[in-house]
Amino acid sequence: MIIEKYGILLRRLTQEDLELVRVKRNEDSVRDFMFYKKIITPEEQQIWFESINNIHNYYLIIEVDGKKVGMINGKNIDYDNRTSEGGIFFWDAEYRNGLIASLASIILADFTFLLFEFNKTYAEVLASNKGQIQYNEFMGYELEKAEGEKLLYVLTRKNYLKKRGRIVKAVQQLTKDKSEITWQDLNLSGSCKEDIKKLYDGLPSYVQHGLNQIL
Repeated sequence: MIIEKYGILLRRLTQEDLELVRVKRNEDSVRDFMFYKKIITPEEQQIWFESINNIHNYYLIIEVDGKKVGMINGKNIDYDNRTSEGGIFFWDAEYRNGLIASLASIILADFTFLLFEFNKTYAEVLASNKGQIQYNEFMGYELEKAEGEKLLYVLTRKNYLKKRGRIVKAVQQLTKDKSEITWQDLNLSGSCKEDIKKLYDGLPSYVQHGLNQIL
């Protein structure tokens, strides 16, 4: 799956991306912002990929001008309660706290709340990660629970829609992309029949109806 919007591309994580992501994820500058700080082996990375490559997780490589700079995700998706968990990290420091991070977050939030029609998404953040906390609150996240260094934030559809108008208006002016996100901004080019059946078929009707437009 590829989502192309606002001049950037979000492309679903594949087997071919695993070693790049593993190497970058193991860098000190990235691990410092993670709860899990151990060095990840190739074997562990493969086991992890096999556990998340399904309908309940969307891990997306962030590409800018053909360059892979980070990864964003919606994971642990509960289609019955319409909830998910979100996360993002950049291995390219140039993009970590700038416009690209904002664009990727907005695209995924629109994907979550407008296309998938979810009710809530959660995010776990280190208490020391002040930049991420500030940005989450700007997007409409509210602190739900604090356990030591772990802060759990929640973004409801209602709160996101309250914030969205002003944010998206600014994004549209900057990127010159004035259109709203639709299912047509997604495509499954490069997905084999097996992957389509495994990852994009048999979903709840409210999601499947949208996906069928691009299948």
